[in-house]
Amino acid sequence: MIAFVDGTLVQGGREAVVAVSDGAVGLDLLMSDLGAEQLPAVGERVRLWTHLSVREDGWTLFGFPSLDERAMFRLLVSVTGVGPKVALGMLSGASPADIARYLASGDEKSLTKLPGIGKKSAARLVVELGQRVPAGLAAGETAVTAQAVGGLGEALDVLAAMGLPAVRAESLLLDARNARPDVADDVQTWVRAALSGMGSPGK
Repeated sequence: MIAFVDGTLVQGGREAVVAVSDGAVGLDLLMSDLGAEQLPAVGERVRLWTHLSVREDGWTLFGFPSLDERAMFRLLVSVTGVGPKVALGMLSGASPADIARYLASGDEKSLTKLPGIGKKSAARLVVELGQRVPAGLAAGETAVTAQAVGGLGEALDVLAAMGLPAVRAESLLLDARNARPDVADDVQTWVRAALSGMGSPGK
C-alpha cells in the first residue's frame, strides 16, 4: 500500500502532479476541491497521503492533505453505491469534520446538499456510518496533518497484518492518538492503544 507521496508539486488543482525520486517519476493524484486549495505553490515541496484504487479499467491514485480527509474518504467509499468520485465530491463540498458531524448526528438534510448525494444516499450513509465515525473527527479535532508522518504507516501495516480492514485500522489509530497524543511516539504503544479501543463502547 502506498501510504503517502513526498516530492515537488509540478501541477496543482484537482488533478495534481507530484514529482518524486528527484524528478525521475511524476505521479498523478486526484484531489477534492478543498484538498487542492491546501496545496503549496508549484515548485514547492509537498507531502500527500494517498489511497490507491485498483479497477479493471485502470489504477487511480487519490491524494489528501491530511489523514482526516483520507480517513473520511475511505469511510465513505466503504458504503455501497458511494464510489471515489462521489466521495471526492462530498469532500469538495464539506470538510471531513463537517461530514463526520452530519453522519454522527443523522443530519440527512445537510448531506443532501453535498454533490452527488440524494435523499436515499443520505439515509444509507447515516445508517451505515453513523456509528462508525471516528470520535476525533466528529468532535472537530484535527488528528494528524500530512507533515506529521510519525509511525502511522508502520502502525497501519501491523494492524493490516492482523486482519483489520484499512478503514477500521485507521479509525482506531486516529481515535487512540486523539485520546493520548503521546502514544504516536512509539508504534507498538500506538498499536496497543488502538487495539484496546476495540473494546470501548461504540467500537
